Amino acid sequence: MPSARHVLINGLSIGSGGGYTVGRELLHHLALERPGTVFTIVLIEGQKLHEQMRSESLPANCRLMFAPPETRGLRARARYERVALCDWVRKEKINAVLQLNGMIIPGMPAPVLCHNQDPWPYRPEAWTSYKDPLIAFLKRRAHAKAIRAADSTGWTSAYLRDLICGRLGLTPRRSQVFYNGVPESWIERARTALPAWEGRPMEIVTVSNVSAYKRQDLVVRAVAKLITRPGLGNLVYRIVGAPFDGFDETLKSLARSLNIADHVVIEGRVSDDRVTTVMRQARCFVLMSVCESFGIPMVEAMSFGTPVVVSDCCAMPEVCGDAADLSPVDDVAALADRIERVLLDPEHALDLRARGAQRVGHFGWRQTAVLMAAALDDIARVRQIPATMPGKASSN
Repeated sequence: MPSARHVLINGLSIGSGGGYTVGRELLHHLALERPGTVFTIVLIEGQKLHEQMRSESLPANCRLMFAPPETRGLRARARYERVALCDWVRKEKINAVLQLNGMIIPGMPAPVLCHNQDPWPYRPEAWTSYKDPLIAFLKRRAHAKAIRAADSTGWTSAYLRDLICGRLGLTPRRSQVFYNGVPESWIERARTALPAWEGRPMEIVTVSNVSAYKRQDLVVRAVAKLITRPGLGNLVYRIVGAPFDGFDETLKSLARSLNIADHVVIEGRVSDDRVTTVMRQARCFVLMSVCESFGIPMVEAMSFGTPVVVSDCCAMPEVCGDAADLSPVDDVAALADRIERVLLDPEHALDLRARGAQRVGHFGWRQTAVLMAAALDDIARVRQIPATMPGKASSN
């Protein structure tokens, strides 16, 4: 069965560390899965995050292409994609395009796999600005155009697929879930003997952006209840992650108003080594977010043998399976009860730890690359790119 010979990954929209990781890992593992195919990722010259790709250790069949620095702006990027990038795709006879932002470039001559990763436009609970409804509307409209036009559509979870397709009332011509992967080192760590749990300090942790939709405030309110219960008077809630819109100050103010300031520690953005430390020492990982299409930090916690409690929302039940305790989104009392059980019931904690370690193995990047490579081959076979622009002779 023939495979695509040259695939373009459009990474121009990458704007966060998480997006960069997804782009890098897909590039790396697709190249390993298809050594006879060239994979080119297009990035923006001078963009600090994108420039990191130059120093990555990538397979020999990977190529980097950089758009002009001015394409950082949305309008300039759109012009570049519609003209220069489409011309390059024709010239290079690209067999398939992987579009990482779930959208589609008008006039793109090659078959396109639009990969969706972001539930934000469909989750008003995550909006914080008066501009957000308009921005969300425009993104939903772009998603609708992409679903209608794309040769194939990918999703980071079945939840995201059902959310977007249900809201838009559309069915893609081809559709497949491609779960985010986790580093092989996490999978290997979960396969070995899990770190001790009983001797860990009475501490729970959230590793995530510090933002209103992540609902760290719900956990703070649960802590106020928990410290009044036997055996939990010394409980500490540690919050690790970059703050957004001053929400870290909101959390500090809330903790002071509840007289638990000494029980809530907000560290902000920290190094990977520090994340490893807090994950290893925590007795429980908690994430009550209401806007997640996957949720990598909870899988990371499982790899450290840390029991997980998450909201019964979005993709988290799907990703965690039976390896986490689920808590209703707005129920502080229920959240407190679930955390208490994990902290004080060793048998239950051990069961979650064992299930979590097994669950980590479901999310290797190689499994994702195998499925995505097959999807790219499929669309390349179904629709072939014209060798030249209409009305122009070939230069070959």
